[in-house]
Amino acid sequence: MARLFSTAALILCLPGLVPAGAQEEAKDKVALVQAFLKTPTAELSPELIPVFVAVDPAELPPKLRKPFAAKRLELYTLKQIADGRKKGGVRMPEADCSIPKEAKSGSIGVLKMAGYEEISNEEEKFVEKETKCTERDLMCEFSLQIVMEKTAKSQETRHYYFLHTRDPLFGVVAQYRQGHSGQTHFFGLGAPVCAPH
Repeated sequence: MARLFSTAALILCLPGLVPAGAQEEAKDKVALVQAFLKTPTAELSPELIPVFVAVDPAELPPKLRKPFAAKRLELYTLKQIADGRKKGGVRMPEADCSIPKEAKSGSIGVLKMAGYEEISNEEEKFVEKETKCTERDLMCEFSLQIVMEKTAKSQETRHYYFLHTRDPLFGVVAQYRQGHSGQTHFFGLGAPVCAPH
């Protein structure tokens, strides 16, 4: 694994050694993506992450596209979470805040591969109540994802809620799951909150 990652890094760092041509460039991208997919996220080279996320998924073999989308989503989500921590305990999103497109996905499979966990509608409402954040705030400032799918028989749209397990709000979900939803929290749950709009 380390050798594969080193090879991909060498290819990217020494472009003069790579033969010209689109076919070789495509092989280099595939080697880089394969190396990233085999390497735990914490061990990835920060210098190569921008090169990885810039890869066009259409240029990859079909079997790599979904894992690539999941790894890229995970990286963008972790960056969003890290940037959010720098904002402190009180978030001040605008009423019409912009939802970061890079850190969103409409695929349940990709979300699960990227470290997201499904939460119930009741858990999502509990997070809103405890943090004073709107659903949109949670999508702008945190990792909340909503996937809408039509059911096969009734054609009704069903909403699936997801939150990344490293999101600080996942602690609020854990509290709900432990049955603390009926308690009064004198000091709160220690999670970030949203300032009123």
